[in-house]
Amino acid sequence: MANHVRVDTDDVLTVGWDAPLPDGERLVLRHAASGTVRAGRAAGDGRRWTLPAAGLDTGRWEACIEAGSIARPLLTDDPGFSLDGLLAYAERPRDRAVRVTRAPDGRVGLAVRAVVPHAEVRAVHPGGGEIRVTGRLAYTGPRPADARLVAVARGTGWRVAWSARVEGTAFRVCAPIDVLTAEPPAIWDLWLDAAGVRARLATRLDDAPGKRGKVSYPRQFAGDRSVRPYYTARDELAFACHERADGNR
Repeated sequence: MANHVRVDTDDVLTVGWDAPLPDGERLVLRHAASGTVRAGRAAGDGRRWTLPAAGLDTGRWEACIEAGSIARPLLTDDPGFSLDGLLAYAERPRDRAVRVTRAPDGRVGLAVRAVVPHAEVRAVHPGGGEIRVTGRLAYTGPRPADARLVAVARGTGWRVAWSARVEGTAFRVCAPIDVLTAEPPAIWDLWLDAAGVRARLATRLDDAPGKRGKVSYPRQFAGDRSVRPYYTARDELAFACHERADGNR
């Protein structure tokens, strides 16, 4: 069983064991859809193998230990990532991302998928008549300082915007809710516009998908409207502005 299975920021898969693989065995990846096989290379004393992952086709790749015509699944007790590692990986401009997966029985795979830039939300603080959001741009690299948070109303396409600040890839914005309550009630999808990059606000670089219905933020009230942040079914952040119920007046 491997004790280390990670993809680094250079898209190199590294697998490590406590002892070298026996002679005649090698690390391979097999593409689940096409059957294409890529072989790794032993490094140092053979307890560590590497395999470049940058050129892998999108889709799922199964990791195996191959000996001649016999292959067995690669098993590990390593989760395959750290939260800090996921953020560091997303610091670079990319159009595809490679991530280690581990099945409940310990089987190792790689998930290769196409990606577009998004604004990874790390914290949301509603209160005092405003909503403060901080996070990091993902897959874009550093951007200039001036940016805008743009809210787009579903159905009508009506837009409102606030200034945002970007430092490298880190961003922060403070959105007063009176801008939203001055408009007709709507669900507002959120985008960060930063130097030619339009990045959807979302939280995806973690181990907690499916935030809708699980992560809840308090409502704030202004006049006859209520506003609250919430996550969509795709883990994207949005603002919901509704008519205030009579019981809350």
